[in-house]
Amino acid sequence: MKTPSIFGATLLQEWRLFQADRLTMLITSILLAAALYGLNNGRAAVERQQRAIAQAEAEEQARLAEQRDNLTAMQEGRYTAATAYRNPANPLWVGNRHAASYAVLPPAPLALTAIGQSDLNPSYVLVSADSRDTFAFNEEIENPGNLLIGHFDLAFFVVFLYPLLIIALTYNVLSGERERGTLAMLMSNPVRLGTVLLGKLVFRALVVIPPLLLATMAMIAFDGISTLLSAEGIARCAAWAALITAYGVFWFALAGAVTALGRPSEYNIFVLISLWVVLSLIVPTLLGVVVNVAHPVPSRVEMINALRALQTEAGREYDASAARYQEEHSALAGGDGGILNQRDLNAAHRRVRVQQAAAIAAQELMAQHDERLMRQQETVTRLRFLSPAIVVQEGLNDIAGTGNSRYRDYQAQVDRFHAQWRAFFTPKVMENVALTMEDYDRFPRFRYQPQPLSGWTPALLQALLGLLLPALLLGFAGSRWLSRYPIRE
Repeated sequence: MKTPSIFGATLLQEWRLFQADRLTMLITSILLAAALYGLNNGRAAVERQQRAIAQAEAEEQARLAEQRDNLTAMQEGRYTAATAYRNPANPLWVGNRHAASYAVLPPAPLALTAIGQSDLNPSYVLVSADSRDTFAFNEEIENPGNLLIGHFDLAFFVVFLYPLLIIALTYNVLSGERERGTLAMLMSNPVRLGTVLLGKLVFRALVVIPPLLLATMAMIAFDGISTLLSAEGIARCAAWAALITAYGVFWFALAGAVTALGRPSEYNIFVLISLWVVLSLIVPTLLGVVVNVAHPVPSRVEMINALRALQTEAGREYDASAARYQEEHSALAGGDGGILNQRDLNAAHRRVRVQQAAAIAAQELMAQHDERLMRQQETVTRLRFLSPAIVVQEGLNDIAGTGNSRYRDYQAQVDRFHAQWRAFFTPKVMENVALTMEDYDRFPRFRYQPQPLSGWTPALLQALLGLLLPALLLGFAGSRWLSRYPIRE
């Protein structure tokens, strides 16, 4: 009998055994229930994000509409601003507060599969003509208690429970047969033990992996079929399926290698659970400690206090040189016909100059902070192959659009938009020019440019290699160990 026939017969026999034990339906039900629950939690998180974005955009539109109405009424003589702050033609306060614009990061096509960094990073930033530090640390995203506990999403299920399900199905594929006395009968036929083991593992992979993929695709299609039909959606779905399959192959290969040692079932499950604990829990925890010790990052409170101290120092330096500044920049002092009187104009000039001086000083401080964060991420990237859980978690986050790479790209776009916003308002403040309705129509607007595939596909390819290469090595080692497998107890 040819090997393919034996392999097919092994798959058929496994299917019959699973049917007899009613295990197939139970395993599939558990798998689908947990996956759908995680997907539902992810969809709820995306819906919360979308509601928050909609509320922010509605608030901005209402704020702008009020300023437009006030400007029209002021031009018609029906409105008089009580203070410079209330003046809709004042470029300082319009650019800093009243017309501040939200830079929105929309959810990616597969955002419901992994919450990732979306509960730590904002989905929108209120950009104004103030310095970058005034909005970089302003948003509280979620209750810290929720962040500490974490979320049960599909990525959590895949990273932590998916391997346990594979272990539960595979720890005794050969040892159970040997302990029941059926392995000797099976090997009395012209069949290789490696073919039997491979058939059992492949059948269990078919029970686990395709239902997980189908459930996920069905949920995404139910959430929005356009996601699956878009070019980006197709690419991300294909990448997601490839990563999930590779992760499953790794754990099936690991289980097969442990099984090939020829030990009892109790030993197999103990070793496999221990390896799961080490690879999924201990190594990531130790890696986090190493990264934080090697590249410590100041706390949020320390950063805010340091930036405030820089602003205070910049204000003191400006006050000390105010007389000389007025003398050297008398041409910018405004004069008759400007939107602000001399006192308000001096205050506006002071605010802009202090912001500029503080921004220069704060830029170095924030650059150091960003550099330390980048070093942390680079360290994790280099060492992530010590744990397949880290590889898959980062890969799933990148595919879902909730990983660090997409947020870095978004932050770079926000910085460029902030520079455009300041370039529009700051000259008008310094020249004491009143805003017009045409200026309102020409306010810069943020339009998010989707991250190109080249932003995350190289990391995905590395992740696939980091999973499949160890699986190949485990398969090779298992085949060697299997030649010494004891058929009888």
